[in-house]
This record gives sequence, structure tokens and C-alpha cells, in this order.
Amino acid sequence: MASSEEKVEIGAALMVIGWVLVLFAFLVMFFQPAGAKLGETRFQIIAGALVLLGLVLNIIGARVRRTNR
Repeated sequence: MASSEEKVEIGAALMVIGWVLVLFAFLVMFFQPAGAKLGETRFQIIAGALVLLGLVLNIIGARVRRTNR
């Protein structure tokens, strides 16, 4: 079983991964205009999924950190 300190670190790692995914979604949206010219909608779907997953990981990480402090 993980100690309280390890769980705080796990929560912090989840939050960092979540923010990286959100930032990567912004990078995907940077290339969206090129895809729009070709009639592609995958960029919006990928960016939306990355933002959603990033925010979920952020919330889970914050809860893990909060309950183990």
C-alpha cells in the first residue's frame, strides 16, 4: 500500500500530466487552420478529447492530493 507521501506525489504527477495534455491540445489547435482548409474535423475532435482527458486527470490528481495531505 502506498504511503500518504507517495499518494501526494501520485496526485501531483497526475496533475502535471493533465496540464501537459491540455497544453498539447492547444498545440493541436495551432495546426487546425491547415486541416480546416482540407475539410478535416479530426483536429477539433482530438483537441477536445485531450482537453477532456487533461481536465479529468487534473481533477483526480487534485482529489488524491487533497485527501492525503
